Amino acid sequence: MKDIVSILKIVLPLVVSLGIGYFARKRAIISAEGIEGMKTFVVKFALPAMLFGLFFTAEYSINILLFAVTMFTLGFVGLGLGFLIGKPLEKRSPMLKFMTAGWEVGLLGYALYTLLYGAENLRYMALMDFGQVLFVFTGFISALNTRTGRSAKESARSLLLNPIPWAMVSGAILAILGVSRALAPSGITGLVTTLCNFIAAPLSCVILIVVGYGIEFSGKNIGTAVVSVVMRALVCGLLCIAALFFIGAFVPLSDPMRWAIIVIFLTPAPYILTMYTINEQERADVSMSLSLQTLVSVSLFIFLTVLMF
Repeated sequence: MKDIVSILKIVLPLVVSLGIGYFARKRAIISAEGIEGMKTFVVKFALPAMLFGLFFTAEYSINILLFAVTMFTLGFVGLGLGFLIGKPLEKRSPMLKFMTAGWEVGLLGYALYTLLYGAENLRYMALMDFGQVLFVFTGFISALNTRTGRSAKESARSLLLNPIPWAMVSGAILAILGVSRALAPSGITGLVTTLCNFIAAPLSCVILIVVGYGIEFSGKNIGTAVVSVVMRALVCGLLCIAALFFIGAFVPLSDPMRWAIIVIFLTPAPYILTMYTINEQERADVSMSLSLQTLVSVSLFIFLTVLMF
């Protein structure tokens, strides 16, 4: 009975939050504009606040460089494998080759990990996420820009205007310079973290409602979606094993660290992929693929949760 309750503490908030989002769209309880507002709150305020607070108070060592370089490199490996596997599938959908790289940590991974290990352990997720964020906002978006005709200048502008990497970098710099430690005796560091935690408090629930709202299925695009899931599962499975093996060879991995890596590779492709489609067919394929990937990610998360207890 105790094990069942432990599992439900993790699974029930996840299922209920996703269900609220899904039925809010079905019943037109929340408008698309309302969901966009919630998404903006997450991306522009709640997530940056949480990441700044985590990096501002984190303790740093050479390990952070190992994590960042590993995840950054594996991002490019995933993208290369996607281009290799996706080349014969161009006629089905030219977007399939982008489905094996990039991870939707911001709009799903953090929420899943919080359910598993609590907000107090999110620093492990953030440290592992840093390298893949750099990959997404550099290599991944640059590759996407080549097919839409966007210039390198526009790619750089999108990076500079995005608060997520800035929140990570600024928090890390202040911590490395000793600012957070110097301000700790005065209580200012605690004040900053309290403020960040307050802004980020509804993050997991809001994220899962937004994700649930976006889940939509259509029989017309199911074949392409299944192909994208299989491609991503194969590539991300290999990349996850490589990350665990390589990082584990240099750093003893605790359970929270190990599961931070697993959850990252468990997440679907970045939801921004829909912004880089060039016609209605591609948009429908990508939307369906991301919906199915999200459902598979959540199902695997629940399955792994049950195995843990």
